[in-house]
Amino acid sequence: MLNRLPRGFTLPELLMVVTIIGIIAAYAVPSFNNMMVNERIKGASFEVAAALTLARSEAIKRNGSVTITPTSGTTAWAGGWTTTAADASVITTQGAYPSSIVITGPTSIVYNRSGRSSSSTTVTLQVGPATGTAVSPRCISVALTGQPKSVVGSC
Repeated sequence: MLNRLPRGFTLPELLMVVTIIGIIAAYAVPSFNNMMVNERIKGASFEVAAALTLARSEAIKRNGSVTITPTSGTTAWAGGWTTTAADASVITTQGAYPSSIVITGPTSIVYNRSGRSSSSTTVTLQVGPATGTAVSPRCISVALTGQPKSVVGSC
């Protein structure tokens, strides 16, 4: 008869491994939450900058003014926005973002036919978290030339 050694894990060994995994997960989850909020803010800021670039190129292409206006009609851009041409035709629309993101800016941004901003000063939009997390907001500025620029930090 062969002498076989017992195989597998004992209950105390299994409980110890589960406890260690639980402790590691408890430290990783808050960090993962901040990473998710940061990626959402980064994505939203890229979409805002892309919409501004599209509006600028459409103004040049159509040889007329193009306006980007928040859907809510206020300075809250997180509810989405609409890009319209001078003849009131809608070029694009953007849907609302999750409530964890806040986007603030002017009531509208207008590009003239040369692709320049019709504002006499630099226009800024800020994309940030709705709650007090450790995530930095992003600032998108539109210079008088009309070119949008996104940087990390408050406006």
